[in-house]
Amino acid sequence: MSEPRITPGTRAQIGRVNALIVSAIWRASGTKRPPNLFTTLARHRRLFRAWLRFGGALMPRGTLPRIDTELVILRVADNTGAEYERRHHERMGAASGLSDEQIAAVRDSDASAAVWSERQRLLLRACDEMHEAREISDALWSDLRDEFDDVELIELCMLIGHYEMLAMTIASLRVQPDELRSRERSTDGDLAGRRVFITGAARGIGAAVARRLHARGARVALAGIEPELLAKVAADCGDAPYFECDVRDREQVEAAVQAAVEQLGGLDVVLANAGVAAQLPILGGNPEVFERTMEVNLLGVYYTLRAAAPHIAHERGYALAISSLAAAVHAPLLGAYSASKAGVEALADSLRIELASTGARVGVAYFAQLDTDMTSRGFGTEAAQHLAAASGPFSKVTPLKVGVDAIERGIAQRSRRVVAPAWVAALLPVRELVQRVVDRESRRGLGKALEVAREENAPLTTSVPGR
Repeated sequence: MSEPRITPGTRAQIGRVNALIVSAIWRASGTKRPPNLFTTLARHRRLFRAWLRFGGALMPRGTLPRIDTELVILRVADNTGAEYERRHHERMGAASGLSDEQIAAVRDSDASAAVWSERQRLLLRACDEMHEAREISDALWSDLRDEFDDVELIELCMLIGHYEMLAMTIASLRVQPDELRSRERSTDGDLAGRRVFITGAARGIGAAVARRLHARGARVALAGIEPELLAKVAADCGDAPYFECDVRDREQVEAAVQAAVEQLGGLDVVLANAGVAAQLPILGGNPEVFERTMEVNLLGVYYTLRAAAPHIAHERGYALAISSLAAAVHAPLLGAYSASKAGVEALADSLRIELASTGARVGVAYFAQLDTDMTSRGFGTEAAQHLAAASGPFSKVTPLKVGVDAIERGIAQRSRRVVAPAWVAALLPVRELVQRVVDRESRRGLGKALEVAREENAPLTTSVPGR
């Protein structure tokens, strides 16, 4: 292997600001050391930051769906022989929703393969034509017009060109491959036999995780407020025990946990997942919606962790509290949700310290928008449409499987932090800087969004009865 023409920069060579940026990127990269590409380019301090802003506008903050973006990057990597980019984006492509068959088929020059949709075939053809002829032909452009709008077409051309340029830069600088951390799925023995109590298990994340853990050999007990849906999930999990339980009621939570312990013969894992959301302006919003959000999302998690803590306080014990990216980065209309999820983060951090001497571990899950009922009901409002353009990657919906995969790994490894999609990890260490960006960008369309939200009075994602 040839030596790098310019070696990766040290902290002193790239500067304190760039070192902080690279450290944040490293957390989401899946590499054992800070990625060589970033530590090399960061030696040009000013240009590095300008390049990140431009590259970030294409990915992950682009207009094209992330699955389209990752497909394009993988095709460009294959066309240019950019092994460095291919290795990184195969993982990112899988997280965006590309199947293993599609990732393998990217190397096939036949864009008409059966694994591709018509839209994906067009993307592959565009990558190939720009690589070979340095432009898109009139015939292909006509076909693209039927599938993509003007903004998407501009972005597509820039995206292909950017990663072609990046491939040339990597090759010319002789940037060395990064050693990746192992992120293989855990063996069956890691989850087989584990006794898991899950709240909010009737639908969404809770239901999907229950089915996944059961398939991996875990024994699950379920809690929720929708008995018919809960019964169906329980049936899919080998007739698992389930309990109708309103997490706002401490006595109901304590009774459900105790019953789960008796039926499972103990407890190894608690997943405090139950939650609701509603877009709510602080000024002019319905205070009852705020109060119920705090009751379910914060008090419910507190009651769950409090009741389960004595039973998981052992060497194999683990608690995972489902928080959100909204705990770290706060957007307009999400004051109630952000406040509740920030509280969840704080509770889990405190419990981690309190249980440390027992050998139990505590994790926090930070998710951007996953494809669940909560996302479609809570954030699919008219008011949200006025803010979507300013929301960047925060408005992109990630397949539910990505979150379930992350939770499965987190439980198997008893992780301190679980994130989905992967780029969320890069934002957490620099949350104050990200908040400044959100503060500025969210002002566009905010006046109309607030006006609509006050009239819309959006309901909670799950109907919660009064108390």
